[in-house]
Parts: sequence; structure tokens; C-alpha cells
Amino acid sequence: MVRLPLLLVVIFGVIFWFLRPPPKPLPTEGVRLKGVEFYLFPEEEGVEWRFTAQEMVEEGGVFRIHGGLKGERYVEDRLDLRLFAPEVAVEPGDNLRAPFARVEILKGCFRLQLSAPGRGEVLIRQKEGFFAPWVRIEAPNLRGEAQGFRSDFGMERIEAESPRFEFPAGGTFGPCAVEGGSP
Repeated sequence: MVRLPLLLVVIFGVIFWFLRPPPKPLPTEGVRLKGVEFYLFPEEEGVEWRFTAQEMVEEGGVFRIHGGLKGERYVEDRLDLRLFAPEVAVEPGDNLRAPFARVEILKGCFRLQLSAPGRGEVLIRQKEGFFAPWVRIEAPNLRGEAQGFRSDFGMERIEAESPRFEFPAGGTFGPCAVEGGSP
């Protein structure tokens, strides 16, 4: 008598074990990190990028940082510029690519709007600087916009197509609007 209920329990146990849903497969590719602080050390001596964002995803050797992204570039431990973008892809060679970005350069009080939604991507090459299909620049001594923009990180060598810049007559457009910046 005891054997029949025990046999039924074993049979039902085996049946239910085979009928359970399969376990969810674990992701086989990439890494996803939430609430990240990410440091990037390009080849250039003394340069360091520091990023904070909601998420970082690695896909095929490219890191994508997004969600509340803020980046800071330090040269010899001094803050050089700030970068704000919806997403940044860190490519091989530590170059950065973004759909568009806002950059604040402390020395010179430059505020750059690099590209805009639908205007093309921004490329930031560690050894060269910024490349953008369109730019809007604001600084105490300069404001305007241009197409086909490229510049080094210090805004000392600028190339642009169809520039439309204004320079203040005998003064400035106003005080420095970059936190911690100096003209």
C-alpha cells in the first residue's frame, strides 16, 4: 500500500520536472554595467578622461556609455574641459563618437554645441581634437556657428566651412559662462 502512493509521487515529480519552463539563457556576449564611473587613459602623456553615466555596455570591443552622461578631460590633473552627450561610444584607439555633444572648455570660456540631432555624428580624436558637421560657439570674445568644424582641444587651431562668427567691438559679449573657466 505504501509503495503505490510513493510511486505516484515519484511519477508526478518526474512529469512536473520535465514540464517546468526552461531557465532563461545567460547573455553570451557583452557586458552591461549600471551606475558607472569610467576612466579612460589615452596614449597622450598626462591626459585622463573621467565619465559618469547610468549605464555602460560593451559590444564587440566598443564601449557605449549613456544615460546622464558627463565626461571630464584632465591634463596633468587639472580639469581642461567638460563633455555632455546622450551617448558616447569609445572606439579602438580611445577615440570618442557621439550623436551630438555640448563641450565646455575652461581656458577661454568656450561653450561648443557640436552637431545636433539629425545633423551627423561628432568625433573626438584623442590626438587631434573635435570633428563635427556643425558647431555653435559661445565665448566672451566670439560667438557664431559653422559647418564642417574641426579644432584642437584648446581651440587654438580651428577649421570650418561657411563660418558665421561675430566678434565684440571693443569688449566682450559678457562674462565667462563656463563654471571654473577663465578668458
